[in-house]
Amino acid sequence: MITLIRSLCLSGAVFFCTHSLLAQQSDYTNSISQFKARYPKAEVVAVNFSEQYNFTLDKSKTETKVSANCSYQENIVPLKDYISTADGLFYDDQSAIENVRASSAKNKSIKIPMQCADYESEGIFYSDAKVCMVSIPLETKGLPVNFSYEKKYKDVKYLTSVYFHENIPVEEKAIVFNIPSWLEVELREFNFDGFGITKETKQENGVTSFIYRMKNIPSLQREYNSPNMAKSFPHIIVVSKSFTDNGQKKVLFESVKDLYSWYNSLCKEVKNNPDELKPIVTQLTKDKKTDVEKVESMYYWVQEKVRYIAFENGIMGFRPEPAQNVLKNKYGDCKGKANLITQMLKLAGYDARLTWIGTSDLPYDYSLPSLAVDNHMICTLIMDGKRYYLDGTEENMAFNDYAHRIQGKQVLIQDGDNYIIDKVPEFNAEHNKVETTMKLKLDNLDLKGNVVSTYNGEARNMLVGVYHSLRSENKQNALENFLRSGDVNMIVTNIQNPDWENRQKPARVTFDLDGKNQVTKAGNELYVVLDWEKELSSVEFDSTRKTDFEFDHKYYLVTKTEFTIPDGYKLDYTPDAFTKKGEDYSFEGSYVLQGNTLVYSKKLIVNNVILKKKDFSKWNEFIKGVNKFYNDQVVLVKK
Repeated sequence: MITLIRSLCLSGAVFFCTHSLLAQQSDYTNSISQFKARYPKAEVVAVNFSEQYNFTLDKSKTETKVSANCSYQENIVPLKDYISTADGLFYDDQSAIENVRASSAKNKSIKIPMQCADYESEGIFYSDAKVCMVSIPLETKGLPVNFSYEKKYKDVKYLTSVYFHENIPVEEKAIVFNIPSWLEVELREFNFDGFGITKETKQENGVTSFIYRMKNIPSLQREYNSPNMAKSFPHIIVVSKSFTDNGQKKVLFESVKDLYSWYNSLCKEVKNNPDELKPIVTQLTKDKKTDVEKVESMYYWVQEKVRYIAFENGIMGFRPEPAQNVLKNKYGDCKGKANLITQMLKLAGYDARLTWIGTSDLPYDYSLPSLAVDNHMICTLIMDGKRYYLDGTEENMAFNDYAHRIQGKQVLIQDGDNYIIDKVPEFNAEHNKVETTMKLKLDNLDLKGNVVSTYNGEARNMLVGVYHSLRSENKQNALENFLRSGDVNMIVTNIQNPDWENRQKPARVTFDLDGKNQVTKAGNELYVVLDWEKELSSVEFDSTRKTDFEFDHKYYLVTKTEFTIPDGYKLDYTPDAFTKKGEDYSFEGSYVLQGNTLVYSKKLIVNNVILKKKDFSKWNEFIKGVNKFYNDQVVLVKK
């Protein structure tokens, strides 16, 4: 059985929906070999895939809304006999799934098993998120099955992103927006270059149709370290600006001002009860003398004691949970944790504000007035004329430090009926420096000595986070394995742990090392390996990779190894110094003899976390040079 899970994208509340049927054949048996050649790993292919958006003015006694109706239809061709495909249809309180159908090539109705339930994550249910799982039987290879359903957005603002790629290959896809004259919609196009997408515009009976087509679409590639879809895959952001009803224009999202006004209106509906927060605020601040100490105490407590659950869809993707509920439950999503931090700080007398932000997963800024621009909420503290950004979802983040995923990103800060747009500071690679100093000597054929490693920024946070996540009985073994990089040839002892709880200091670890199999004896010669880490040596790409590569964060790795040449030997050969620089990365390595000590130095820097596919060949050439240096060995010879 193969699985096709229709994606739920976290760009605000983003869902795929589709529609109108293209011409269909009754038998694709003769095309199977072509499909397999074009999509070698596929077991099914959608020969025609259509998606159509229509808009309706819905009037009630209290208000008038614009709804969006999405019709989805595809012709699925199995490339094997007797398989099935599964589809997950997501919806929430603001949307509905209707008219789910399937039929054979002879237009005979096919019964589809379907189970609908509340959406669950990590054992927690959410009242406004639901999913219907359907299983579509596919019998004879080459004979298509037509699958269709409709999705209605009760409010057009929740229709945001529309993508072309699917989880199965698509021979041809059409996306159509039928925009009536009373509705003003802007279609923002992202990442279209190089994908051969065509666009056609038609007008008829007061409706303007925008028709996008794309052919030979491979299935979505779930490759390791791939950037978020929004950063590299072609898609359309639907910006519903305004509509006209009975001659009166009603604004939806024409600018960031309108976006903020709606966000802020939802926050005003939140019934926070500060009285329920007083005991914990008093407890956390009573022994603290300075403002920074008080803020850190409350901020770190929320990071550590309130479990983060990643759920940001539907209306609850925009309205925070009341602070007292998050405190009582001891869990919350980004909005709930941000609201709790904000209310605690306010109660303690500080100027704290809810703040919206799109993480590094999203390529947008606030020139785009859409719910797609945000996928995260934090707290902004204004203290002594400076803004500090507090992210409660980062469990080990220091006050005035920021995770890579929010660095350099625009923020929309609450300011009453107004708003403030600012940007989170961005750090260079050196902020994440990992500095290692080793003093080694030869004992028989083992390299023995002392190592000091200091972790800063993102590197520190990752190390501390992993350490804290482990059970007590596993911590030391896991730390030993980390320090030896999983290499069984390295024996780590006498570890002196860092101050795990002090977020404002780098994590400094010292230990003794016994390195096996790093020295080879051949006659009168010793071949010595002084670098067994060889960071990034295996990060190379071939033509099969389909997506860009994203590093976890910026890298700044510095190593200095002092190796004492043993008595009775002299230095016979050292690798030449090597320097290689690319636009966003560099490497420097050298061996220098100082008296009876050989000093090995290395510096590896990656300044940009995104490595574009078009730059893979340059990167491969860079790594090829680095690996040549890595693999060269020091040679000692008997005097």
